[in-house]
Amino acid sequence: MKIFFSSFFIILFLSVIPISFSEQIPEWIKNDSNSWINNEISDSEFLTTIQFLLNNDMISVDISNNSGFSADIPKWLKTLSSWWINNEISDSEFLHVIEYLIDKKIILPTIVDENEISSLLINWDELVNDAKHGNDGSLFIKESFFKNSNNFLTVVYNTNSSRYLNHASFELLNSGLDLYRITGDELYLDQARSVADVIESKLVHKDRIWTYAPLSKTLDPANHQQLLMDVAILSSIDSEYVQLTKKIADRIITYEIDPNTNLFYSHMDRDGSAFYPDMNMSYGGSVGLESLLRAYEVINDEKYLDQVKQTLVSYWELRDTKTNLIPSSVLVKDSTVNSEFMQQYGAGIFLKLLLHYFYLTSDPEIFTIMTIYHDAVIKNFWDGHTWNYRVNFDGSVSSPIIEGNYAKLDDSLILLHDLNSEEFDTSYGYAKNDYDNSFESGIGVANNLVIHAVADDGSKVSRESMMQYGFLINQNVGSRLFHDTHNVQYLESLNELYHSTIVNHKRELGYIFGIDAYTLDDAELGVLLNQRSSGMIANKINLLFIPLNDVKIIWTKIGNYEITQPFITTFNDSGRFNSIDFDYEKKSIFFHTVYNSGKIIFSDEINSVLVNGLEYYDFESHTLNTLDGKNDYLVFLK
Repeated sequence: MKIFFSSFFIILFLSVIPISFSEQIPEWIKNDSNSWINNEISDSEFLTTIQFLLNNDMISVDISNNSGFSADIPKWLKTLSSWWINNEISDSEFLHVIEYLIDKKIILPTIVDENEISSLLINWDELVNDAKHGNDGSLFIKESFFKNSNNFLTVVYNTNSSRYLNHASFELLNSGLDLYRITGDELYLDQARSVADVIESKLVHKDRIWTYAPLSKTLDPANHQQLLMDVAILSSIDSEYVQLTKKIADRIITYEIDPNTNLFYSHMDRDGSAFYPDMNMSYGGSVGLESLLRAYEVINDEKYLDQVKQTLVSYWELRDTKTNLIPSSVLVKDSTVNSEFMQQYGAGIFLKLLLHYFYLTSDPEIFTIMTIYHDAVIKNFWDGHTWNYRVNFDGSVSSPIIEGNYAKLDDSLILLHDLNSEEFDTSYGYAKNDYDNSFESGIGVANNLVIHAVADDGSKVSRESMMQYGFLINQNVGSRLFHDTHNVQYLESLNELYHSTIVNHKRELGYIFGIDAYTLDDAELGVLLNQRSSGMIANKINLLFIPLNDVKIIWTKIGNYEITQPFITTFNDSGRFNSIDFDYEKKSIFFHTVYNSGKIIFSDEINSVLVNGLEYYDFESHTLNTLDGKNDYLVFLK
């Protein structure tokens, strides 16, 4: 009788409501609703999906007088949701019922506590000091070997044995650039310039770059592809280094790519032979491709762009034609498959490379590859809750465990959804579900650190917290999901991850690569000092503030495309942004482009604001109220 009454009420209600909604509801909302109906997620988790509908203007209700979620959702809403999932009622009818329930305060969405949000963001002083700690350690090591010298090279250091290895590196270039990005301090830009000057004046011999072996006092061949990425970034800031960028890029094209297969050798030995025989798309191969894309952006020579496309297409042609999956590693000389599997994060990296190329060119062939590979990854990697770690290119699962949550794939899927929400209509939902079921659920987390690998049941597979991976990218996805749902648990998790990583990886001279996430002891694979840590920490700058409602902050512009986050591709990439300028001395942030009215909440208190060059007063404490349309904002913090 109760079921009949509920159904009768719903039918009567639906028969009298006006239908005025045209916005299509994302597929993941249906998936979450189905999970709620089956008691797989709680009422409060289901209500975060309702929050998404509000935040994205799919329903319009005045919620200013609401105080929070209702604890009691009408039971008949599950019946109605099941009808909607089974297409027995339309999106418009479902949306109108939700709007009615909110309007009548039967269910109540979240009213954001701006003070709570501000307290969960990362303080600018803290971020800069943590990044400086890594850089200061590298400078100390530099002085140990090149005292009072302009040789701005640092040396690989084992923190466990307190021993230096016989290999100098160019990491002061990377850390200088990243500290400059988050501070605007020319001191750090000069540091990066000094490294590039040493390379150009002392380490270029016979069209190749060498690095110094400080113990044996000999020269060893440098990794041109990783170096090119950093030098190209420097060139985008200071055009004096364009010629050095061109010299390295030309070296790669001439000597480090097989002309018959178009595949990259990741590193060349002293005699010019390949140090490794394969191209590994998840690691060195992606670095080579990304470095040439960066070179193209500063040199504007089509030959670099053409080479990237030739390599992407050549690699794509090695896919399994039944599954449309690619292997992670291929022998360069004859295109023979070296490793049949691809990791879920490797799939994300490949999609990012395709995205980067597409941002620059709008190439329809690359777009087609993206759509086909996107569909293949979702079909073959998804296990119902998270991504399988490794899947062979014939579609068989090589490893079903969860490889941390580096969020490379999740991040790529959200960017694809933003690029074309009709073509990639399911991308966002899969990204959200994976992130929620792996990182946010805590299954892949110990002591607030991302574990290298766990099984689906949470049992240990690999115990390490690896700063190079787990710390690098989570905030892109987590901060986006908070923006869309107002669920503060996303920010809480990111805040905990940040502080736990800093505290537990920190050593006297910087931060080490890996520790045991359970015991917090040094791990065998992680005792070397991570001298790119400053960049990884600087990457967290997008936790300094967060937009709410429909506000879109443009972080990065590539070609004609605007991206609402730092753009990150490889594991050695600490992220890029060129549409926000930070001046730490003045405590100012200049946003080149912000769209729509809403709020931006900052970790630090606001002192003053200019909008389009004019004084602006619509702010209070940590919250800036933004204007309709497209505007620029210069925000001074206290």
